[in-house]
Amino acid sequence: MKQCMIWALAAVLAIVIIPSVNRNGGQATREIPALELIIEDPEPGGSNSENTEQQVQPEKTVRLLHEGVVYEYPEQAYLTAVVLCEMPPDFEPEALKAQAVAARTFARKQMQSKKHENADVCSDPGCCQAWIGENALREKYAERYDAVWQKASESVCATTDEVLCYNGDLIDATYFSCSGGRTEAAVSVWGGDVPYLQSVRSPGEEDAPRFSSVVRIDSMQFRDTILSSGKGVSLTGKPESWIEEVTYTSGGGVDTMRIGGAAFRGTELRKMFGLNSTNFSVSVAEDGITFDVHGFGHRVGMSQYGAENMAEQGFDYRSILLYYYQGVKIEKKPAS
Repeated sequence: MKQCMIWALAAVLAIVIIPSVNRNGGQATREIPALELIIEDPEPGGSNSENTEQQVQPEKTVRLLHEGVVYEYPEQAYLTAVVLCEMPPDFEPEALKAQAVAARTFARKQMQSKKHENADVCSDPGCCQAWIGENALREKYAERYDAVWQKASESVCATTDEVLCYNGDLIDATYFSCSGGRTEAAVSVWGGDVPYLQSVRSPGEEDAPRFSSVVRIDSMQFRDTILSSGKGVSLTGKPESWIEEVTYTSGGGVDTMRIGGAAFRGTELRKMFGLNSTNFSVSVAEDGITFDVHGFGHRVGMSQYGAENMAEQGFDYRSILLYYYQGVKIEKKPAS
């Protein structure tokens, strides 16, 4: 407990210290697998000061690439800021803990991959995980800053060194905002099957701000965008005849859509038309094309609003994580 308090204090203080620059439907309850939690209990320590000092190890630091500069932060402080950037702080504590474990796992996996030459992770959410510094967080949360920082820090401290593993290895702990009712399997989005990233139901996401959205495009703009793909598309006749066939993934997203004789992946169309997800349907009229979209993000891994729904139902963070990441184990691994 004393060590946890030290970490919590370090997390509060660390972000204000700029280190030296070195030049990132149905009931969900029925689908939840049996829980398996692996935690290595620490050795009982003595009561003298010498033993206490031996138990408190220097905290792992994270080299963070932010706006072209690499900073070094204590891992606890870095993760606290990530939690505040990636998940609403008003979420249930168990949802925040699930986010903390996913973020820690994601960060450590990125460190192993050595994706960035001189840094462990970056602050770009399109590449690694979202992160902003203290000044930006204070501006974002104003008078709530101290309270939300404390809440996020507690979620990180309560899960210290817990990570998600599959066959003993760190997983790619991907996550996103909301799925629209069902998550997507990794193979449907990135082309490679990942045993622990499979499609599962994700009810209760309707409170997500971007649970549903509509994108309307002028027929000629749609035509020009499709023709620019270079796939030899032939778009003649009325717009109603352009879309010929649609197939869907196990997660309910568009797998392929034949347009003007050419096949387009749902992921391609999402990028081409700026859609929030691949979980969409298309309606065509003489004057334009309408995309009705559900979900926000790639929809692979943990749904953050789905996690919140589970937490509200009384599930703890371990149950949430083991539900969204199939067949994994939660292991306590001190940072090396």
